[in-house]
Amino acid sequence: MIENNVDFTVLEPEELVAIKNYYLYKVLVTNELKPAQYETERFQVVAIAHKNVQRIWDIKGKRLCHPGFNAIDNWSRVFSTYLENLIIPKECDSNMTLFENRVHALSKFFEMACIAGPWSSDTIFDYQLKSKYKNLCAACDNPSSCYITDQYYGEQGVLFCLTDNVGDVAWVRLDIARTHFKEQMIVTQDYKFLCPDGTTKPLIFDKPCVWISKPWPIIVTTMQNAAKVADMMKSVSNTTFCWRNTVLQLMENYYITSTDIDTLDIPSDYLSRFPSFVSAYAQSDCRPSRDVRWCVVSDLELRKCDSLRAASIVYGVQPKIYCFQEKNRESCLKAIQDNLMDIFFVQPEELLEARMKGLKPIIHAMANAKEDVNRIVAVVRVNSTFYTIKDLKGARASFTGYRSVGWNAFVTLMRNMSDRNWDCSDAQVVAKFFKNSCVLDSNNNKELPVNLHSLCKKDMKRANDDLGAFDYLTSGIVDVAFVNLKAIEKNVNVGDFYHEKIDHKHVNWMPKYRILGQTLIDTSREIPYLLAWTTLGSIVSNENITDLRRQEIYFMLLEMDRLFGKKIKGQLPAFLLYEPYDGNLNIIFPVS
Repeated sequence: MIENNVDFTVLEPEELVAIKNYYLYKVLVTNELKPAQYETERFQVVAIAHKNVQRIWDIKGKRLCHPGFNAIDNWSRVFSTYLENLIIPKECDSNMTLFENRVHALSKFFEMACIAGPWSSDTIFDYQLKSKYKNLCAACDNPSSCYITDQYYGEQGVLFCLTDNVGDVAWVRLDIARTHFKEQMIVTQDYKFLCPDGTTKPLIFDKPCVWISKPWPIIVTTMQNAAKVADMMKSVSNTTFCWRNTVLQLMENYYITSTDIDTLDIPSDYLSRFPSFVSAYAQSDCRPSRDVRWCVVSDLELRKCDSLRAASIVYGVQPKIYCFQEKNRESCLKAIQDNLMDIFFVQPEELLEARMKGLKPIIHAMANAKEDVNRIVAVVRVNSTFYTIKDLKGARASFTGYRSVGWNAFVTLMRNMSDRNWDCSDAQVVAKFFKNSCVLDSNNNKELPVNLHSLCKKDMKRANDDLGAFDYLTSGIVDVAFVNLKAIEKNVNVGDFYHEKIDHKHVNWMPKYRILGQTLIDTSREIPYLLAWTTLGSIVSNENITDLRRQEIYFMLLEMDRLFGKKIKGQLPAFLLYEPYDGNLNIIFPVS
């Protein structure tokens, strides 16, 4: 929209919070998307307690009914934590993660609770926390499992927890509470609203004490298109025209309320209509800071990282990230080595260098499909006289780079197969093993033996190193190419690599290339011999950070993946980790 590729978009209110202070996003709110015009907000959240509670501070030491830590049905982590952030003193024990500090504070404040459902995206840590803070599951119907199958889990379950007299206070949606009390025919005189000012009020649903309200999804557009979009939205309401119905369906069949053009709001003014909503995202941080410094290497990566930061904050991800740009990838590795940065996403071929600098992976990026896995192979022409890796002695080779994944895979294999000393300079040993070679970009390394780049030609440079190395094979310059098969298969007919049965009536094509193995292998098998396979990349940190710090960053990344990754439940957020960004693929993270 900012690049004028579209005229308007639909945002969740959290996403509006994320962009409201960004000078790049000069937008106006034109419409709300809701089922009925008289509905002023999507829902309101209240605290309901038994009548023996006289004021808010009386709930200390009582039993809590909580809908769960995870986001469900537009119930974000910020909504989940809102009550406790206002009434429970914040803990910042440096020996606990930020999330465990929260759990620990809840455990101390309440005698017991039912907070069923997942506490962490990591199942092991989830189990450890529930075992350590058992009183926060003690009020559940099944305290030993404390999961989403518990009858007191979720927006409905939390009300049964309260009205079954299991808990003393419940943190609930007002609309669901109103329906529950009516359908279950529960006497409202036995309960009270807890109010943000510390007082209590009778449970009269028409006069609630609201703690926080959730706005509706909204339509935003650039300032120059606002009048046009607002007029169009008026025309599509309650219409039977085909294209207008299609527009409504794209926006999930909400009723569209029209906003007078004269009162179109900038994001901050629109959000101010919902007291406490924006302030809920401005919680205090621990000191010293737990913020994570993320290193990036381009303007585009910096913008995407900043977008991730804004989205993570409004969805309650902790710790917060801050994005810093270095001039190149080598500088980012050095910055983490020197503890000037905390994390950096490295490519597979950079992992060895990262380890040599004292960096260690925290988490790996894995392919969703087997064909997207990086598969490193040694490829020769089909009529070659080479049949195993050892046969290559004295041959001509091409590598994608010095100490690339293919280079390292070959060196490791030969070290394991050979009686010779392969532990000295890998460059010297490879140079002696092959007659002549082209190690792409080796001209940048003047210390490498001359024959490692004697076959390189200036007119054969490619942006893709794997295709570049493969070109040397197809051109007959080298006898073997060490490449990522995934990259080659996208540009070369897969049939060129594998034998197919010959139909005696119709002669089919024959392969042009073979994949060498460690020993003599059946070249007709479907799965080729792999020298190595790799992840799509890794997020690394300094190996000397504490286990607690590593754990905290790991959980932060898991939560980002859950909220913005490939397996999102419910409506897609405006920001996605692995999708194209500003029309560009593989920014920070690979699309695969």
